[in-house]
Amino acid sequence: MHIERSRLVSRLSELPAQWVAGLPLGLDEQGVYGRYFKCELRSQFQQRDVGGALLTHAALRAIGPEGEALDGSKLFSLAAGADGLLKLDRLCRLIHTLNHFVLAGQPAPLVLPIHPRLFEYVKGAHGRTFARMLAHFELSPTSIVLAVPGGLPQAVLDNYLGEGFAVRLSRD
Repeated sequence: MHIERSRLVSRLSELPAQWVAGLPLGLDEQGVYGRYFKCELRSQFQQRDVGGALLTHAALRAIGPEGEALDGSKLFSLAAGADGLLKLDRLCRLIHTLNHFVLAGQPAPLVLPIHPRLFEYVKGAHGRTFARMLAHFELSPTSIVLAVPGGLPQAVLDNYLGEGFAVRLSRD
């Protein structure tokens, strides 16, 4: 998937407010980034062998206001309540997806982590909003593998699968 840079900027500015409200996205020479609690959110990617297949895993690279590297888990601990956590988690997944597929033009699949605390708050329709976000950028959920914690109810997994995502139980 390739969207020209000017069109990507336009699509970023047209994101519905409720998806990432208050969490600005930007684009520079290094790629798509976000901001949260005065921190810059960027993507980093690592190839990992999963059952004999080499898959790309996305991870958060958080940079503090003074340019210092921050532990992403600490940033997620700042997210208060359902609204903050949901938006931060979606924002990170969107940043990774756009950097991987649109800017780098990498092939599928991409493994995206979902923060384990997310499941404390989301009660239904898991994956629906993220699938809509992908459609906004003309991307398909079938290119994404969501890394989820073990022990989730089958209904949660079925929701993700019903939206077109693949799921993988996370071990890290």
